[in-house]
Amino acid sequence: MTHHVSFVSPQAFRGQTLYYTDTYLTPYGPAFIAACYRDIVFWGFCSKAEAGGLRDALKQKWHNATWQAAPEAVGALAENARAAPARLALAGTPFQHSVWQKLLDIPQGHVTSYKGLADELNSAPRAIGGAVGANPVSLLVPCHRVLAADKRLNGYRWGLEVKARILAAEGAIFRQA
Repeated sequence: MTHHVSFVSPQAFRGQTLYYTDTYLTPYGPAFIAACYRDIVFWGFCSKAEAGGLRDALKQKWHNATWQAAPEAVGALAENARAAPARLALAGTPFQHSVWQKLLDIPQGHVTSYKGLADELNSAPRAIGGAVGANPVSLLVPCHRVLAADKRLNGYRWGLEVKARILAAEGAIFRQA
């Protein structure tokens, strides 16, 4: 599925209102999702108990934005995004944007490695790992499709169990950590 992606600067949400839900349930676990108008700007997996800490961290990151709970509206955006192309606004650096574009190019059911991405982008695997880990919209920007060179699960911000569930649902071949 090809999403409508805008790559924006880290300051893009200055003066904007970010709407969020910390109660969106997916087959892979509960999620915290934030949106600016119709654009999804953040999607992370966490329990309701962890959501407050995640929201506080995002408030520090995007400190010039106003935050407002809107579980129904943001939940509807998320539900639509799982079935049809969504609008995404990905705030990051130009290097992060290039890595996230490569993630978007990985077909469902397929995987790649940090080294493979590094070779494609003429970079180092560690730098690629940092950019993959900074992906603000997991699931829709499929950072879960990046594995170790031997197709072993590793390095997922939201936990290897979540990564394994997503990859299994997509039919990808991988090895447990």
